[in-house]
Amino acid sequence: MFQKRLTYDEVKSLVGQYGTTHLLGYGEAIVKITGYEIDPSGTKVAKLIIFLPEGEISGYRAVEDMVGWTPYHGPIPPHFGGLPGGMGGQGYGQGQSFPSPWGGQGTPGGWGTWN
Repeated sequence: MFQKRLTYDEVKSLVGQYGTTHLLGYGEAIVKITGYEIDPSGTKVAKLIIFLPEGEISGYRAVEDMVGWTPYHGPIPPHFGGLPGGMGGQGYGQGQSFPSPWGGQGTPGGWGTWN
């Protein structure tokens, strides 16, 4: 598990892996690293599939935009209603709810409600 900005060599070693990382512009996200390259401007980039509750996004992100890495061992594709551990709040598992930071009660698996 990495808890710092990922290096290009670390990204190269993680190709084909699923994990959670803090991704600039998305916060904590589940991603699959599918490749890497250096773009024409010299920026080291990772080719990613980013899994969000709204769907998947494929594209390139600068390696420096990725902070931390924890292997993801949940269902593929991820299901955003009850992820074990992490994304729904530490310690809240399948079918449980937690107090939402926005007020009210959270949804099973940890996603807060907007009311």
